[in-house]
Amino acid sequence: MTELDRKTSTTEPARPGVRGGWRTPDRLYRLISSRALRMVLGWDLPRRDLRVINRDPGTVCLEVGSGGGFYTKALKTHLGSENTLIALDPSESAMRSLQHRLDDVPGAQMSFTAGDGCKLPFADHHADTLFYGYSLEEMPDPLAAIREAHRVLRPGGELVLFLWRPVFTRHRRRPVIALLDELFERRRTSAGPQNIRLVYKKP
Repeated sequence: MTELDRKTSTTEPARPGVRGGWRTPDRLYRLISSRALRMVLGWDLPRRDLRVINRDPGTVCLEVGSGGGFYTKALKTHLGSENTLIALDPSESAMRSLQHRLDDVPGAQMSFTAGDGCKLPFADHHADTLFYGYSLEEMPDPLAAIREAHRVLRPGGELVLFLWRPVFTRHRRRPVIALLDELFERRRTSAGPQNIRLVYKKP
C-alpha cells in the first residue's frame, strides 16, 4: 500500500458534502492552458500523461471540464479517428473557441457541449471513458460529480482523474477518494508534489 493509499483509505465513510472549489474564470482559460507555463511549473506533458487512456476502436471518451483545451487537442489525437471525444465545460464561449481551434486537427470525431459536471447532460452508460484533467476540484459538489460519473460510465469503463494537490487538500480529498473507492475499482495511483493521478474501472 502506498503512502497515498494510507492517507486516503476508505475506513472513514464519506461525509455528506464537500466544499466546492474555486472555479477558474473563463478569461483565464487560455493562460492556465499555456504549455510553456505548465512545463515551467513541472505539472504536465499532455502526450505523455494521456497514455493511460484507453483507445480501443469505438471508444466514446467524455472530457469533463475541458476549459481552455490544454488536454483536449492531445486527447483528440491520442484517441484517433475510430473513436469519439466529447468535450464538456460550463462555459459556452470556451466550447465555441475550442471547437474553432480543433476543427482541423486530425483524430477522434468530436462534439462540444456546454454543461454542468455535477449534472451531466448524458444518458446512463453513455461513455466508455471519463477524463477529468484538474476539473473535479473546481466543481461546486465533487461528490455529486463522482455519482454522475458512475451513472454515465458504462460497466467496465474507465475513470481517469488528475487532481491538483495545492487546492484539493487532504481534508477535501478524503471523502471524495472514499466515494471513488466505494463505487469503482482503483487500478492505478501516482502522486507528485503538484498532482495526484488516479485510474478507476467501473465494475
